[in-house]
Amino acid sequence: MMPLQLIADDLPKITPLQKNQSAPYSGVLYNSTAVADAIAQREALIAQHKLNLEILEDQLKAQCNLQLENLSAELDQCQDQYNQMLGIKDKQIGQMQELLLDAPNNHTHWWFAGGVLLGVVTTVGVFYVVK
Repeated sequence: MMPLQLIADDLPKITPLQKNQSAPYSGVLYNSTAVADAIAQREALIAQHKLNLEILEDQLKAQCNLQLENLSAELDQCQDQYNQMLGIKDKQIGQMQELLLDAPNNHTHWWFAGGVLLGVVTTVGVFYVVK
């Protein structure tokens, strides 16, 4: 029961007073103009903070949009470079395939050279064996 009374004593109290009337508790007495001024200041601060939040939000959105557009442009540039490199590689592969297809498969000169070499080696071998 005691803690509830302590909490209840800390609550703000409003007591209307007339001129030359004593106050029922110690504290600060505000007239209606002072209360209106305090309320107006509070509302002005709230409005100012809301406006500051909106400005900050707009700035952050603009920064995020700028970063997103920069990243999008960078991605497009990388994609273009990749496509160009892929085109160059495909062209090189095509040229090499054409070169391979155009190259003759006739290797008779190698067969001739191998036969001559084998004949010379055989003749020298027979010469040394017979001698």
